[in-house]
Amino acid sequence: MEDKPKHVVVVSQDNEGLDTLGEKLLVNGFEVAVIPDGQGARRHIDKNGLPHIMIIDLRLPDMDGLELCQDLFDVAGLPIITLSGSDTANAEEAVKALQYADDYIRTPFSTDEMVMRIRRILSRIDDFSYADSRPFEVYEGFTIDLARREVNIHNAVKKLTPTENALLHVLATHWGHVVDADTLIERVWRTSPMDSDRNALRVHMHRLRQKLEHNPDIPPVIVTERGVGYALVKPQTEV
Repeated sequence: MEDKPKHVVVVSQDNEGLDTLGEKLLVNGFEVAVIPDGQGARRHIDKNGLPHIMIIDLRLPDMDGLELCQDLFDVAGLPIITLSGSDTANAEEAVKALQYADDYIRTPFSTDEMVMRIRRILSRIDDFSYADSRPFEVYEGFTIDLARREVNIHNAVKKLTPTENALLHVLATHWGHVVDADTLIERVWRTSPMDSDRNALRVHMHRLRQKLEHNPDIPPVIVTERGVGYALVKPQTEV
């Protein structure tokens, strides 16, 4: 079966070149929405769910583009490409943007190059379940709502922090398999693993477990393979 078109949301008030980019993306099989400001982008996501990837201009009329990038990165590490005008682009801005974005492009840009970069980023993603407006069921009685940052496990709703949300998303996309600690750190914090990062990972995983395993009658749903990593599993006994 042919894959559904990937949905791209472009957030920018600068119309120059965006019409051409939109046409290029459509020709290459993408679905496209162009939105002029950050609040409009948030409303679009609330109504339509998360896209597969976003292109965000750092110069938005109603907010700092980096603020929007951070908010959306916190939701399952949503793939993002940032745009910056050549008159404002600098190394410090690029470093800040790449904390939350997968790529940083100065304008004006080549639409062919943009399509190539989008394809390259999406090719590294194995699971696109985050790009679904509805909560997804990990197993019966356990659903995750990435957009709202919450889980429903046996009718108990728990809110998640951005980090917990991102960790759970990575584990859920590898359900039943151990995800090594370094991979979790790279996917969630986008940094090279260090000893301090592994300590932070243990703290966040402990807090996440407390939320998912609050009922002592429910067996653990996150298991640890010592020295390797963590896995999200289905409890072996029924509640």
